[in-house]
Amino acid sequence: MTDTPENKYGTTPYSPTDMTNIGTEPRSARLTKSLVWVLMILHVLAGVIGIVAMQTAGPAAYLEAYLPPNEYQAMTPQMLDTAFAATLVMAIVLLAINVVLFVIVGLGLRANRNWARFMGLVLAILFLISSAYSLLFATDYGAQSGMILFGTIINWVIVLVTIWWIIQALDKQTHRWFALHKSLQG
Repeated sequence: MTDTPENKYGTTPYSPTDMTNIGTEPRSARLTKSLVWVLMILHVLAGVIGIVAMQTAGPAAYLEAYLPPNEYQAMTPQMLDTAFAATLVMAIVLLAINVVLFVIVGLGLRANRNWARFMGLVLAILFLISSAYSLLFATDYGAQSGMILFGTIINWVIVLVTIWWIIQALDKQTHRWFALHKSLQG
């Protein structure tokens, strides 16, 4: 007598949700899944620091640093207030979009979805390209202090963690893990 459940084909029933035989999740795949949440927290922290720094500086001082001198001098105080408010709203909306994208990618990675890994890689590479310009060419390190300097340090940490995340996401074992799940799910 056997302990295996019987069916008309004489084999054990197949269950697509039974993934007990796929082995243990590689460290690189676990890091890919967990570092995305660390990156989200760092991005939120950098965004909040940027918003606080904007409000601390005020409309005139903040916009003077970003507008060409002739445009800045041509603006009235009301125009400066309006431009500053629009910039502040845009920063908050971009931060919210950023969080939503991280949640989508993070939940997709948690479910072992390969599309989430691909989407995360595309977003990470786009972030690194924009950060390379911003941190290497557009940042005046000599004029920074306080919250702005702290925000710049956080942005460099984000760059390093993003590179670490990309390395883990592109690791051969991570690729194999997500490919195995793709074949089991699809």
